[in-house]
Amino acid sequence: MLNETMFRSQPRRKIYFGPVILDSQPTHWMRDKRSFGSREWFESQVRYGEWVRERNKPDHYLIYATVIERIEPIKILIKIRHYHTHVLVYHAHIIKKKR
Repeated sequence: MLNETMFRSQPRRKIYFGPVILDSQPTHWMRDKRSFGSREWFESQVRYGEWVRERNKPDHYLIYATVIERIEPIKILIKIRHYHTHVLVYHAHIIKKKR
């Protein structure tokens, strides 16, 4: 029998239709990643990606996106906060591959 806390840690797959606001860090990050990072790209990741709840932070979620660029895929971590009126994208970075 599974308890209720196990379901809370599972990714949350849903389609989000509300406004998406970018904070200053993702905006600066987009300038360096022009080949794939754009406002539309961030919005699509928030609207259609899996939201993984961040531990001990209510309304904070992580989105892991994969981008195929060059030979190997790149994994991107996007941190968001869900408010009642909108979603704020406040951080994004490339996850380095472990060697």
